[in-house]
Amino acid sequence: MAEALASEAPKVPERNVIPRKEQKVSYKDATVHRYSAVGQEYLVTLCTQSRTPKFENFSVARATIGAMRHLEVQKLATITAWVVMPDHLHLLLSLTCEKGLGHVVARLKIHSSRNAGMQIPWQKGFHERTLRSSDDRRDIARYIILNPVRAGLVRSIRYYPHWDSVYLDSEYQ
Repeated sequence: MAEALASEAPKVPERNVIPRKEQKVSYKDATVHRYSAVGQEYLVTLCTQSRTPKFENFSVARATIGAMRHLEVQKLATITAWVVMPDHLHLLLSLTCEKGLGHVVARLKIHSSRNAGMQIPWQKGFHERTLRSSDDRRDIARYIILNPVRAGLVRSIRYYPHWDSVYLDSEYQ
């Protein structure tokens, strides 16, 4: 019976899939995004292409942090919690411009590469979760900054150099 049902199932046509490492990331790809709203908060995750650990290099990680600060200086976003992991980063941010989340992420990718003096191979796009008013920002910030501990990089977040949070500084210093 199961074989009969399987043979009746429509065949899915094969697609030409380009492996991630061969995909080119463009500004246009990074800016395609759903609806974004000024003042809306997002939990955003950006990964390097093929999860290459580019941020193990201290100066590349700090250049990316500088790019995050640049978003605030340019009044594109307010970042309230973040962590830079070896191959990805997490941000808790609020949009402060009408250009949209895709634009803000694209600017972060461009400026981090520029600040690092090299092309950081970013994965195409990004992952985001829109926060609800009922979400506890402090719990989300704690989740973000404890990533290095969960990954086994450090025993305590106080020993990890690439994080910050307006919610938790005194709790983890």
